[in-house]
Amino acid sequence: MTTVVSGKNIEVGESLREFIKQELKTVVEHYVGDIIEAHVIISKDHHIFASDITVHIGHHFVVHCHGADEDPHRSVTNALQKLESRIKRYKNRLRNRKRHPREETVEILPAQQYVVNGAGEDTGGDSPVIIAEMNSQVLSLSVGEAVMRMDLSESPVLLFRNAANGQFNVVYKRQDGNVGWIDPSLTK
Repeated sequence: MTTVVSGKNIEVGESLREFIKQELKTVVEHYVGDIIEAHVIISKDHHIFASDITVHIGHHFVVHCHGADEDPHRSVTNALQKLESRIKRYKNRLRNRKRHPREETVEILPAQQYVVNGAGEDTGGDSPVIIAEMNSQVLSLSVGEAVMRMDLSESPVLLFRNAANGQFNVVYKRQDGNVGWIDPSLTK
């Protein structure tokens, strides 16, 4: 397992780096086994330390979690507790998927993803300023797998190709805390 620990606006000491690697290794080996890599970013803003942990469990499978506290060790511990609870919730699905990959070929489509600057200067036009453009992939998933991936990656929305009907679908987190699902094939 490759673990990259970096700091944003702070220097990460060797003690904190070893603490992160050891605790992350303990959580990951207990629940998942072997993973590809992990990235941990520690940042400091106004006496609050924030820890962002991203773990690549498998190809096209990422778990992301965030923790914050006034102490950097507790910040990492908070993020690891979130990571542990998410992995625990989906443990059986993750293990079965890793050990028994699908027999059918999974079609992965490229998609363009944009990040727009909502706080940018208003130029008087109707279009927002695009600050980043990234390539993403649209996976063929069941609705349950899509919800699981959205939850594990902490993203508010996920576009996927529904494995049941081949149509593009969207799952998203609603304001009331539930998950919404948009399936254009169900509309009449």
